[in-house]
Amino acid sequence: MRTKVAIILVGLVALTAGGCKSSTGPSAQSLMGTWHATKAEYVSVANSNTKVDIIAQGSTLTLVLDASTFVLTVTDPGANPVVSNGTWSKSLDTLTLVPSTGWFGESQFDMSLNGDQLTLTGGHMPHVFSSGNSEEAILNLILVRQ
Repeated sequence: MRTKVAIILVGLVALTAGGCKSSTGPSAQSLMGTWHATKAEYVSVANSNTKVDIIAQGSTLTLVLDASTFVLTVTDPGANPVVSNGTWSKSLDTLTLVPSTGWFGESQFDMSLNGDQLTLTGGHMPHVFSSGNSEEAILNLILVRQ
């Protein structure tokens, strides 16, 4: 009987260990730098079929991450840059931006870092779609380090 219990316990420990993530995600230091968006897609929360990639429309988006602060700059064609800054933090696979100035509130992104490409998805931010009114949107970004 003790042998069966021991085998079951060993099996449970193996299953539990296998289900845990062994990675700590990217380090904060590996995220620091200047990132330029190659894709910045806003998806309407009210209608997920309403999407716009502002980079494809000629805008630029730059995210600068220092030790604990960020600067996010979006420039639309023919317009002045719109800048937000504040603090940032990371957990295993989440990047959190907490602005002190700008057009959005705290936003959390699922993140993955592959070499010099940072993918951020699922951040809640307002965006003006064709209606002319700002509405809640999900921002998905693909950024490259420069």
